[in-house]
Order: sequence, then C-alpha cells, then structure tokens
Amino acid sequence: MSNFRFGRNTPKEIDDSITNITPLNTKNSRNSIWRQFEKFCGERKYVFDGNTSTEKLAFILKDWGYNMKKVDGNDYKEAVIKTMWNVTAKQLQELYFNKFGIKFDPFVDLEFKGSRNARDAKRRNLQIQPEKRKTSSSILTLEEYNKILKIYNEDTPDGLQKMFFYVAGLELAWRGCEGVNVTIKHFKEESDNCGLPTGRIEYNCIFSKTAQGGSHKLTDSKWLATNTTDPRICPVRLYKKMLSKRGKHITTDRLFLTPNPAWREPSSVGWFKNSPVGRNEMGKWTRTAAEEIGIDIKKKKISNHSLRSTAVSQLAKAGVGEEQLIKITGHANTFSIKPYLQLDGDHHYQMIDKLRANSTAMEEINNKSDKF
Repeated sequence: MSNFRFGRNTPKEIDDSITNITPLNTKNSRNSIWRQFEKFCGERKYVFDGNTSTEKLAFILKDWGYNMKKVDGNDYKEAVIKTMWNVTAKQLQELYFNKFGIKFDPFVDLEFKGSRNARDAKRRNLQIQPEKRKTSSSILTLEEYNKILKIYNEDTPDGLQKMFFYVAGLELAWRGCEGVNVTIKHFKEESDNCGLPTGRIEYNCIFSKTAQGGSHKLTDSKWLATNTTDPRICPVRLYKKMLSKRGKHITTDRLFLTPNPAWREPSSVGWFKNSPVGRNEMGKWTRTAAEEIGIDIKKKKISNHSLRSTAVSQLAKAGVGEEQLIKITGHANTFSIKPYLQLDGDHHYQMIDKLRANSTAMEEINNKSDKF
C-alpha cells in the first residue's frame, strides 16, 4: 500500500492528460484554421510579439473577421466565419498569455468590440446569399422514416446495422457524426437495486475516455428502452443482436463494422470484418436511404443529422417542452435547439387550428360581455 494519500503525477503528466482528452479532429481543425490565419497575417505583414499592443491585435482580428477567404478566393459560409474567427481569437488569446503573460479577452473586452462587430457584419452580409446561409438538415416525416426502416433486412450484416442506426439515431437524437464514433463501451445494460436487468440500456459517451470529448460528460445519460409495441424496431433487441454477431476476431470496440462480403460462406469468420465503417461511407447512409424511398435530395437537405432534427421536431410536436428537449439533445440551453424545430404541414395546421380556436373563444367571450 502506498504511503502517499494523494496522487504523485508531475505537471508534465497532467498537461499530457489534458492534451489527450482533446479529440484528434478538433486538434486538426484548430491547426488548419491557425495556418490560414498565419498566411493571412503574412500577406498583411502583421507581426506577433510582446510589443504588439492589444489595440493592434483587435485591429488584426477585425481585418481577419471581415476579409477571411477560401483558398480559391470565394467567401466561406456565414456559420464558418463565426467558427473560424472564434477559434482564431481563442488561440491568439492563449498564445499571448502563455508566451508573453499578456491577458485579454477578445470575446468580452470593449477594446475588441469592433472586431466582433466586423465578424457579425460579414455574417449578416453572407446571410443574404442563400448559398452562403447556414441550412439545417431537413426533418423526415414519420411516414418517410418508417419507409426507410422497411428497406432493410436485419438478417443481413448491412441491414442489421442500418436498422439499429436509424432506430437509435432517432431515439437518442444522435448528431450527424456521432454514429461513426460510437463504441460498445458507450452502452451499459441497466440493472435494478437487486442486480436484475431492467430491460433498458444506458448510453453515454462518458463510459469511454477515448470518446469524442474525452472524459467530459457531454450530456445526461440516455436510454434504449424495449419497444413492446413493435418488437421489429426494438433498439434493445437490435443492439443485442449486433453484439451477438461480433465474431471472436473482432478487436476494435467501434460498434458499426464493415460487413463481410463472404458472411454466408461456411468458412467465413463472421458477419463483419475487424474494421469500423468509414466516416465517409457512414455519412452517406441517411441521404442514400432517403433517395431510395423517393425523396428528392436535391430539393431537401438530408443527412444523418436529419435523424436528430426529426427527433427534436417530433417531440416538440408531441408537446415535449424545450427544457426536456435539451436533456435529450445535450445542448446547454434552449436557444441552441431552435434550428432543429422545423414544422411539417400537419404540425403547422395544428398550430393554426389552436390559434383559430383561441380567437373564436375570445370572440364568443366578448360577444357575451357586450350583451351585459
């Protein structure tokens, strides 16, 4: 037994641990944005050293916020402008504190207000152009969603995975890229106080320290619950069936695997190869399925993120409040879910009917008041 009560990790070990929880794609994205910023500053002859005033830094960020461009000279989409400016400002803030001990906050300080305004002015100008405006993934109607589920045969490797993906993606309100990063460590079969299974499976990225976001809990736990109404699309059953088809040769903990083309052969190692489905391949799943059931994907933006949009919109339509919705989506506040709240025709008619009913009721009350 150790004589020390507390940990003995060195500052370097702590720093390494902090670095390791940052997802690789986040690191790559930040590095890419910073390289573009450095090239911009090189063309403008801007210099970063301990003698550069915060007033000058504010001017540089103002210039960058309004004049950043793609490699081909075209404008980014308006949402990209915000992301790139914010990432750059944060990295510049960290650089000056770590290297020169100079503190400033480009997101709050009055000195940087013009920089933030330049960023926002550029975004407003781009929002006028439809092709530069941020568009959310379109929702699927329940009829469209059910048609997609009917495409697949769960008794095949591809069909089983996609059945589970569409059911879990909707019920867990997965983000567009969440499925490709899901591992079997993100799921735990729930037990009651007596240790007996409840029939539910708990889902949370915190179960895996190598997940996107590291050991930070991105959202409250969510559950896959047994569907007794329609066992065919029961997520618990489908999940357990997927696990049963993972052969002994599977060493990766990724949930979605590359189907084995020879899975029917007697000598086959099993349904799946020991490799995850590629990000680009999985990214096409919902769009391809939508096209297969007859949705015009040129007119309607369909992606894997459509499952998340559909979940939020359908729950809102059913009367679930925004405070409850963010528990499902994992957003920090209700403002963030507003882009997901898309009305379909039926929902719009229901709202209009309520509006007309309230209007008629008020008119009847007023008429009765006039009589007295």
